[in-house]
Amino acid sequence: MDTSILEFLNKAGSFSEEESSLLQNEVKHRELKKNEFLLRKGEICSSLHFVISGSFYQYFIDTDLNMNIIDLGIKNDWVINHKSFTGRKPSEYEIQAFENSSVYELNIDSIHKLIAISPTFFQIGKVLEESTARVSFFDNNNTPDEKYEYILKNKPLLFQKFPQKIIASFLKITPETLSRVRKRIT
Repeated sequence: MDTSILEFLNKAGSFSEEESSLLQNEVKHRELKKNEFLLRKGEICSSLHFVISGSFYQYFIDTDLNMNIIDLGIKNDWVINHKSFTGRKPSEYEIQAFENSSVYELNIDSIHKLIAISPTFFQIGKVLEESTARVSFFDNNNTPDEKYEYILKNKPLLFQKFPQKIIASFLKITPETLSRVRKRIT
């Protein structure tokens, strides 16, 4: 298994060699084709997904049949529907591969098993916090310029992976506003 998932988890704390080995035994590798669903509306999110390659978008379709992007995931991101995962409730959103993608998957039963073996694995909860913080950042009162600058600084690869319409929806602005912001900032 690629060590990228262990490196990412080690940002939240440190794992012994034995704990790293236990984690490796629980993680599953999964390949998804472009447009394949990681999670469908109505399903319960029962796994954390760490993006090895490719990209994902999490969205819902509103009553006007508009796609509303909730989150975008690229290499080294965790992709999860936090509300469904923690509440064990059917998802209101879909998570779909934007391109051929590869993930590591850690299901909730494995997480519980690991935590029962070692409390060190409670650190996995930081994955949920990181994912939630990323999603909620764009739901707060930041200006379009601040949102755009955040992506430029923290996730510039999003601009290479996704079209402007998807980026605009993710930022909760119109494509026209995104064009104006890009002209002002770049």
